[in-house]
Amino acid sequence: MGRAATGTILTITLADGTIQFRLRFRADGDRHDLYLHERRDCDCGCGGGWNERTARVELDNILARVKAGIWTRPSPRRKPAVQEPEPGPPLFRDYAADWLQAKREGILGDKPLSQATYNDYRSRLHVHLQPYFGDYRLDEIDRDTCLAFKAHKIREAQELRDAIAAGAVIRDHRGRRRDPTGPAMLKKLITALTSILDEAVEDGHITTNPARSRRMRVHVPKPKRTFLEIDELAALEDAAASQERDPTRSTPDDGSTQAKVAKLHQDGKRPTDIAAQLGLAKSTVSYHLDQLGIQPQPYIGRKALVTTLGRSGVRISELCDLRIGHIRLHNASGARFHITDSKTETGIRHIEITPDLTETLIIHIDHLRRTGKPTAPDAWAFPNTRGGRLSRQRAAKILTDAAKAATRRVHARGNPPLPHVTPHTLRRTYISIALLANNFDVLWVMNQVGHADSKMTLDVYAKLQQRVKRQHGAAFDDLVREAGASRTTGGISSSADSRRPPE
Repeated sequence: MGRAATGTILTITLADGTIQFRLRFRADGDRHDLYLHERRDCDCGCGGGWNERTARVELDNILARVKAGIWTRPSPRRKPAVQEPEPGPPLFRDYAADWLQAKREGILGDKPLSQATYNDYRSRLHVHLQPYFGDYRLDEIDRDTCLAFKAHKIREAQELRDAIAAGAVIRDHRGRRRDPTGPAMLKKLITALTSILDEAVEDGHITTNPARSRRMRVHVPKPKRTFLEIDELAALEDAAASQERDPTRSTPDDGSTQAKVAKLHQDGKRPTDIAAQLGLAKSTVSYHLDQLGIQPQPYIGRKALVTTLGRSGVRISELCDLRIGHIRLHNASGARFHITDSKTETGIRHIEITPDLTETLIIHIDHLRRTGKPTAPDAWAFPNTRGGRLSRQRAAKILTDAAKAATRRVHARGNPPLPHVTPHTLRRTYISIALLANNFDVLWVMNQVGHADSKMTLDVYAKLQQRVKRQHGAAFDDLVREAGASRTTGGISSSADSRRPPE
């Protein structure tokens, strides 16, 4: 059995004052060295721009691959030869940055980019396109270069899938788990590249767009869209509620330190806050929680979050942006959300909310007040544990946790598991139940969920129509039976005649 994969980082100061990071590790019984440079214009192939933290992440990724048995020494990608600046097309890096700023301001396109769209474009550029094309001049990018980029992303994604399948945990420079680039993201990257090079053609830097090629097409499988049954939504809400309390053990009430820790935890306090309030070390708080069999669940409001998604149809971004002042619980015309929506004429979408959801939100806001969270009109309705805006990723994780718990519960009762649940699943679930509850009033439901286009609403409507209980078979038999009876009586029955289409 070979030695376990271990590694170290040696920091070396070069003659120009920049830092070189020497990664030393063992793989396949041999010692290997890799060099990463702080200098951004490094031409060794490491990419440049490394610091101590990102070098540590890179070493951890290498060791994870070594442990999984899939590490191979990388062959550095050759960078374009550095030449003396000459009059001509700019570098892709500079041109793409100007393109993004022009898109953001609305100079390119029919309107300025929203903040979310801008962040998406910026991520595509900084994470994927600029590291590959950044040092190329626009006229150096040809069809072979574009196709090589596509092949590089496909191979990179497959290597990452293999690493994950082998048990490796690969992280990005911020320490977050990396996911393989799927067909949908690859198509977005190629679309962004194509748009940038289209503008380069318009500006006269190049004559044709090399990214516009049949070979650059990417097939994106149509995702399987579904929605929950009504009883599945109820199970999901119950599971979310159960995660806000410890279902297995009652807490002490004897005035002890452990009882105080348990009480503050039930009130939604984080271990750090409990330690500060009681004057304890955080490790002491963790010890008492462990003795009580409590797994810290710092987020309070899980049921309210899941119920709001399932019973109002708001988008996940709208839920995260919702402020307490946007919730009108005591309107004379009924409780409503006032959602900022640029797709409506007034810029505000009014969402009617159900009595049960109203009661859930009243309890939720009262709980925020009792746990010391802000409850002013401009406070977040679903804050994070520090009182700030809850991220979409964290909200989706809360929903995923509830779905897993609900699946375990329904499976224990002998029922099939819940389908894959995402925030958009609950949006479609709301549409399906709202259509049933309002006699298939498509226009009303479209206004509720903010659909300018009826495509998604009608898609749910079509699927729902197939699942609603009907008596088509019996009605078919009745028509045939009536027609047969009319032959024996010498005429056609009036009921059958009434169903005959006009001439």
